[in-house]
Amino acid sequence: MSKLSIVKCIPEKNLECSKEILNNFKNHNWVYLAPPKDHTKISSLSNLPSGEGIIISSGGSTGGPNLCFQSIKNLTDSALSTGKWLKKHGLNPKECIILNSLPLHHVSGFMPWWRHQTWGTKHHWISHSMMHEPIELEKFSQALTNKYRSPLITSLVPTQLLSLIDNRYGLKWLQSLSIIWVGGAHISKDLAEKARREAINLAPCYGTTETVAMVTCLCPKDFLKGSDSVGFPLEDVTIEINNRNLLKIKTSRIAISKWQKNKSKSITDSNGWWEAGDLAQYVTLNNKKAIQILGRRDSAINSGGETIFPENIEMDLMKIISKNQIPIKDIFVLGVEDTKWGQRLVSLIRFNEKNISSYHIVSLLTDLIQDWQPSKKPIAWYDCPTLSRNTNRKWEIKKWQRWVALNTPIN
Repeated sequence: MSKLSIVKCIPEKNLECSKEILNNFKNHNWVYLAPPKDHTKISSLSNLPSGEGIIISSGGSTGGPNLCFQSIKNLTDSALSTGKWLKKHGLNPKECIILNSLPLHHVSGFMPWWRHQTWGTKHHWISHSMMHEPIELEKFSQALTNKYRSPLITSLVPTQLLSLIDNRYGLKWLQSLSIIWVGGAHISKDLAEKARREAINLAPCYGTTETVAMVTCLCPKDFLKGSDSVGFPLEDVTIEINNRNLLKIKTSRIAISKWQKNKSKSITDSNGWWEAGDLAQYVTLNNKKAIQILGRRDSAINSGGETIFPENIEMDLMKIISKNQIPIKDIFVLGVEDTKWGQRLVSLIRFNEKNISSYHIVSLLTDLIQDWQPSKKPIAWYDCPTLSRNTNRKWEIKKWQRWVALNTPIN
């Protein structure tokens, strides 16, 4: 019978953690990839599936966070599918060097490491500190290139891309990579255009924990030509989008079950389809149907008859905050009920400093977005020192909606 093992995924100990995971797989154990600060009562899990694999946190499609059971077969199938995509676009997976800066307890950080196990290629963990020292990052990568003469590939999230592209050495590093898979969030139009001007080989992709990472991917050539889609489904994936833009996925590597609210559940319907938490649409690319992600179905709001995606507003505000060096550490935009409009946006702000004049900063932000259409402007701003994401780096919408109901906006 399979046993449960818990591996605390501490970034400074990625090598030790990965060895521990492999040892547990050899012993046919299920391994829970626990975040560094984990409070999940994983010990209550019972009736583990047969075999071995990982138990990994997901933000959830609908219904909130859950734990996904992904078998070794699913992990390997995903790695092989990604390898086929690389071959199709002119790269031999075995000859690539994988650079991995993402956390091991996220599927986006676990899978680069598992791809290296599956493909038999080189893999290097990139520390958090090195990602914030682009000159050291560029030197390290250049040394690898000089030694092996092999293509460098990596996976990034848009916030990493944003911080590197405006740095001289960060830009040089980005330009040296043969493939940069980018997922996890929307890439803003300005960031995409900047990447195109600098000839950076971005491959925007869409994937989820439930599908063991990517299910669609756009090749860099199409990205550089201007496509803002996430490309086409991989060979082992079928996509369906209905007239309400609901995205459904069918693949052999869907999680075998999920653990949510102390219960084990299947995540697919009787025909093997899984309904994702995102809205999507088809767009034509190279005379074929590509996929464009519109946003989260659980965060989209209808404001005055328009569908608004708060995360896009969030990204636009963060660009303004960065450009104007406004002392805001984080910002969360969400929808609240409104009698006249149906729903309106509000913003929660976590400032960089204490005893700051929140009123003056909000006045500045309000002035900077005065030309935005009304449905995209937050109607209230809240000083929220406790603002934070969950362990999956997701916003818990209902939690912060309750917080808004109990607090007073900045005047």
